[in-house]
Amino acid sequence: MREGTRTPLAAWAASRALVLGLAVAGSLLWGPPERGVADSVPRALSLLGGWDTTWYLDIAANGYDTFTPLVGTFFTNFAFFPLLPALMATASAAGLNPFAVAVVVSNLAFLAALAGIHRLGTARFGARRGALATWVAALAPVSVYASLAYTEAIVLALAVAAALVALRGWWLAAGLIAAPAALARPPGFLVAVLVIALALSSDGRTAVRLRRAVAGGLPAGVALAGFLAWMQAARGSWRLPLDAQVAWERGPVGVGLVTNLPGEVVDVLGQLVHPATATWTATVRDVGFTVVYALLLWRLRRMSGTWRDPWVVFSALCLALPFSSGSFTSMARFGLLAFPLAWAAADWIAEGGERRARNTALLSVAVTALLVAQLLIRSP
Repeated sequence: MREGTRTPLAAWAASRALVLGLAVAGSLLWGPPERGVADSVPRALSLLGGWDTTWYLDIAANGYDTFTPLVGTFFTNFAFFPLLPALMATASAAGLNPFAVAVVVSNLAFLAALAGIHRLGTARFGARRGALATWVAALAPVSVYASLAYTEAIVLALAVAAALVALRGWWLAAGLIAAPAALARPPGFLVAVLVIALALSSDGRTAVRLRRAVAGGLPAGVALAGFLAWMQAARGSWRLPLDAQVAWERGPVGVGLVTNLPGEVVDVLGQLVHPATATWTATVRDVGFTVVYALLLWRLRRMSGTWRDPWVVFSALCLALPFSSGSFTSMARFGLLAFPLAWAAADWIAEGGERRARNTALLSVAVTALLVAQLLIRSP
């Protein structure tokens, strides 16, 4: 087996054995998350099938809600994009368990993402550092969420694949790979932004680079516009997927920094000082990982020498876009898309030698166990 295959496969197998082993043990020991799971979720996998998975399964089975006046006031399925529900509906039509198919696809997508991260890292930093970055991405505690019936692993795999194809100069193909990411979740459009950034930083005259950027970004724009146009025609407003986010205490992108963030900061401080178990653990998780991401982003910028580097721009936007809604909620999970941060983490670990690598691995395993356990009481 070639090194380019062996390292990603070994990292994936080891990390998924850890995550899935903990998830099955926790599911059998504790049962489903506090808000329950759909009937299609087996008890042994119940920790992997709660929270947003229930919404995806609902869309797959029943379509988007038809009653719209309370969107943004109460939780509705309009907040979730159609790619994963379409996969689940296809599985159901084929007589398969939609949840099981989504879990298998998510885990295989994470394997594909690790293979791409290994190839990109090796090309940029050499075989040794590329392998380390692959293990970092695999064992990062937030990779727990790549094994759920969620969209994170799928969008991550599409981002890495689009980057690899773009670097070969196949700009339209990269754009076509980015298009389904825009239909998976709101930050999925950033995959197209990465392709655009790579195009604008490529060699050639300005006009040529602009044409590459258009080819790389247009398919995702068309896909997203098509979804919103359908929402306008079928449910009466193209804004429903955006307005629905308010129920999750997220404001409009950018505007939320003013309307939501001050109150969010006060709430966060209050939760840390006067903790209630579920809320406190989620606050520590999301604020803690946001700080870690910021430190890694700064290191990535130092490695590249400029904030204009496409990988830095993409990673910064992966953090800035959800944060700009004025909420820390789920920042740990959202940061999984910023895969170039694995290069910065690998650089930091390599700088500290074997002792730092060993201690970091042990800490990662411990935090991974905590994140799996947390699925019982709080959404990721």
